[in-house]
Formats: sequence, structure tokens, C-alpha cells
Amino acid sequence: MTATRENKKTSFEQIMSERALYIDHLLRDYFASLSFAEGAGSAQLKKSMEYSLFGQGKRFRPTLCLMMAEALGHDVDTILPFACAVEMIHTYSLIHDDLPCMDNDDYRRGEPTNHKVFGDSTALLSGDALLTEAFSVLARPHSLPATQALALIQVLSQAAGALGMIGGQALDMNAKKTAQDVDQLTTMQAMKTGALIRVCCEGVTMAFQRSEKEIELARRFGEDLGLAFQLADDLLDSKDEKIEAGSFPALIGLEATKEFLKKVSARAQTSLFSLGIKVGSLHDLVNYNLNRTI
Repeated sequence: MTATRENKKTSFEQIMSERALYIDHLLRDYFASLSFAEGAGSAQLKKSMEYSLFGQGKRFRPTLCLMMAEALGHDVDTILPFACAVEMIHTYSLIHDDLPCMDNDDYRRGEPTNHKVFGDSTALLSGDALLTEAFSVLARPHSLPATQALALIQVLSQAAGALGMIGGQALDMNAKKTAQDVDQLTTMQAMKTGALIRVCCEGVTMAFQRSEKEIELARRFGEDLGLAFQLADDLLDSKDEKIEAGSFPALIGLEATKEFLKKVSARAQTSLFSLGIKVGSLHDLVNYNLNRTI
């Protein structure tokens, strides 16, 4: 990697970090405004929610919302409630994924998982509370008209529910028992991990009442970006460990996975060009992910 490219990567990561910090402050302010009931149970619930929400997350999804708004020439403040709602849903999904009845993980990002600190019941409830609170954020009066807020609630609930993330999780649980092909794996990943990435891009264009064509292009970009990140993660995992069964490298091989990543990344860039986004942070994001595997 050349010095120029390394400096650009460092600069881009710095921008991501600054926006993540901004989102973190907004979430903390929001939680400070909530009036939890008195009592040990409520205090424990609040601590559990904050433990995961204010952990070591990169705030990738809400930052993507801000990037999309900026790229389309809109004021990011308008989209902040939506960005925060997406992060709450993402955090809830991680708490539940780690539970003994699911992936049964003891650590996340080097720290004990929520249920290891607060117990299974409180972890379950804190995940439920974050999911519910996400839609409360969108339903509160803010800068978006009611019609746009309602549209965002609808599209986000679809992305998070049985037709999106939860449905993908169900497919993943079944896939551990049965063999998969590439099409099945692509569908599962598009729902489980890709839906919340896709909805960041789609939701922002909807919030600002862009045309149906622009909304569809943003949706395609989000779909390809989510898949590209999954492909890159699979390639990175294959460098450090044995190739995981059910991953893209396991099904099609390392070289084919690399070519697939390049193809999907190129499609994402094409969607951006069609949206009139010629340069900027979204293009940098696609290239950053592609270069992670080099």
C-alpha cells in the first residue's frame, strides 16, 4: 500500500470515528432524557441497555445514514432520529444473538456479553426495550413530517422483522443443520446482516422524498454494500482461521469470493453514479471495504 493510499485510509477512518462519536453523544443525550421507574429492576434494566448501546460499537449503520444524507445534499440533522433508531435495533439484535439459546457467546468486542454481566432475563428484556424504544424515537415529534416518519417506521420494521433481519436469523439457524448453496447463503446474508445496512440508504432517500427511481437505486446500493461487507469479512476470517463451513470461501473458494467482492463493489459504485453521486465518502466507503482484504 502506498503512502498516499495509507494516508487516505487513515483520513477516512478518522471521519468515520468523528461521526460515530457524534452519534454516541446523541444517544447518550436521549437516554438521559428518559425517566425510568424507581427501583432496582429498572436501574438494572437501564444499566444493561447502556452497557451494550455504549460499548465498543463502530456506529457504522447510523454513520452510513449521515453519509447518504450528505451525499444527496441534505441536512443530516433531519435524519438523526432515524439513524439512532437503526443503531438501537442493531444493538438489540447483538444482545439477543449472544444469548445461550442463540449463539451462546461469552464475549463481544473483547468484553463480556450482556447476559454474562446482567443475566439472561435482564439481557432479554434490555434487547426488547431497545427494539421498542427505537420506534418510539421515530414516533416522537421532530423535524420530519408525520407522513415521512410513518414511512420510515414501516420500512425499518420490515428490515428488522420477519422479512429482514429476524427472518435471516431464522434461515441461519436452520442452515447450521442443512447444507446451503450460494444463492441460499446470499439470501440469508441479505436478510440477516444486509437488511439494516440497506435500510439506512433506502430510508434516507425516503425521508427526503426523493423519486422512486432514486429510492430504488439507494436500495440497490445498500444491498450491494451489505453483501460486500459480508464477503470482505468472510475473506478476513479465512486469513486467520480455517475456512468456516457455510461461508462464501467454503462454498466457492477464496479466489472466487475475491472476484465476487470486486463485482459487487463495482455494482455499488454504479448505483452511486446513477444517483448522481460521483465522488465522496460513500465511494470511499466502498473502496475502504474492498481494500480491507488486501
